[in-house]
Parts: sequence; structure tokens; C-alpha cells
Amino acid sequence: MNTNPPIFTGFMFGARAKAADLQTEANRQRLSDLRNNIARDVRNAWHDTNRAYERLSVTQQLREQANLAFDLAQSRYNLGLSSIVEFSQAALQKTEADIEDTDAQYQYRLTQIVLAFTMAGPK
Repeated sequence: MNTNPPIFTGFMFGARAKAADLQTEANRQRLSDLRNNIARDVRNAWHDTNRAYERLSVTQQLREQANLAFDLAQSRYNLGLSSIVEFSQAALQKTEADIEDTDAQYQYRLTQIVLAFTMAGPK
């Protein structure tokens, strides 16, 4: 018959309890780190979305100004008061403003998707 009296275990039970406590604390710390990382990622995605939203109004104003400049250049060209170069430059600026506005709208939608994904968290 084999017996293990507690007096001959060399403090094995105390060491096991201490190891379990340390492992529990490590798991708590890891959980806290994950929560902090998720909160940071959500804040960053929120700020990116806000910046993209603010950019929408700026690019819309730029687009409106480019449209006005194009209309003015077209009228001046039709009246013979300016050259084709001025008209072509206004058309190019209008196209660039349209592209910037479309890109801003795309970026805003993309940041909304990233924010929604980040808020959903790990599955």
C-alpha cells in the first residue's frame, strides 16, 4: 500500500495553489490587455471616421468652386475672352475635384465599415 502523507510532500500543495493563483492573475492581465486594445482600436476607428466625415464637406466645397471656375472659363472661352488653355485647365481642375470628392465619399464609407467591424470585436 502506497500513501503520501502531507508532511512528506515538500510543500507541493502550497506550490500548486500559488501556481494556480499566478496563472489566474496572468489570465486576468491578458484579458485586461485585450480589452484595452479593443478600446484603443475602436477609438482610432471612430476618429478616422470623424476625420473622413469632416473631409466630405471640404471636398464638396472644392467641387462646387471647381464647377464655378469651369462655368466661368467656359463662358469666357465661348465669348472669345480666353484661350483653350484656360478652359482646359478649368476642366482638369473640375475633374480633379470630382475625383477628390468621390474618393472622400469612398473613404468615409470605408471608415464606417472598419468602425463597425472593430466595434463587433473578436468572435
